[in-house]
Parts: sequence; structure tokens; C-alpha cells
Amino acid sequence: MADLDHRFVVPPYLRITERKKTSSGDEVYLWQLRLSQPNVAQVSMPVVHSFEHFLGDTLRATREDVINIAPMGCQTGFYIAAMIDDYEQMAELIAGVLASIGAATSVPLADPVHCGWAENHSLIGVQELAAWLLRQRSEWADPGPAREL
Repeated sequence: MADLDHRFVVPPYLRITERKKTSSGDEVYLWQLRLSQPNVAQVSMPVVHSFEHFLGDTLRATREDVINIAPMGCQTGFYIAAMIDDYEQMAELIAGVLASIGAATSVPLADPVHCGWAENHSLIGVQELAAWLLRQRSEWADPGPAREL
């Protein structure tokens, strides 16, 4: 799949943006979880950082078919590399992480032993983001009127 025209996307949304076949024949999918409107708004760095810790810690620890999670440099979302191609399955995994964020009392691995910038986190901010995303779940499958490039 091609990238979308960033001027017309309507976050939040979840979609596969790339498919790759490995030399062993496995298929890896690059998912895009867009959280805010590109070039209009961004998620604050402490919230992005905390969200990355929750996604990475939970998804990689519970699923062998999740390879990596990475924040977008523009602070508008995340990339998830996984061997999962089913939208409902990925949406359910992310919703589970979001629910766990709401019940958390701390950000996982947000300490000087495990994190390169341990002071740059926001539990309250990531909980607010998670609650908002859960309320918007019915919209995740629709990136809006953006055209593929």
C-alpha cells in the first residue's frame, strides 16, 4: 500500500502501509497507528515516549509475531512491524494495551536502568491519550478522505 496524502487524513486510524516478504518466505506488515493530524498537531514527547514504552513492553512481551514498535519522528503516531495482517486482530491487541494503560500506576521500564531518558514520561498524559483512543475505536479503520500517493 502507498502512503496517504497527509493533508487529508483523519486520525486516529490504524492501517497496513507496507508488506514485505523475508528471504525465508515470512510476510512482515508495517502498520501505521496515526494519533494526530500531520502538520497540524502532534502528541507531546513525554506522552509519545510513555506510549512507546507501553506498546513495546506489552505487545512484544505477549506476541512473538510483533517485531517492533517505533514512534513517528513527527510525533503524530507509531509504526508497528508485525507478522499480523488481520485488522481486527491488531485493533484488539492495541485496545488491550490501551485498557491496561488506564489501569497503570507507572510507565513500564521508565527508570534509569531501562530507559535512556527516564524523566521524559507522562503517565497522566498517556492515560488521557489511551482513553481518547478507546472512545474513537469505531473510527480506527477509516483514515478519512486522504488519497494514496
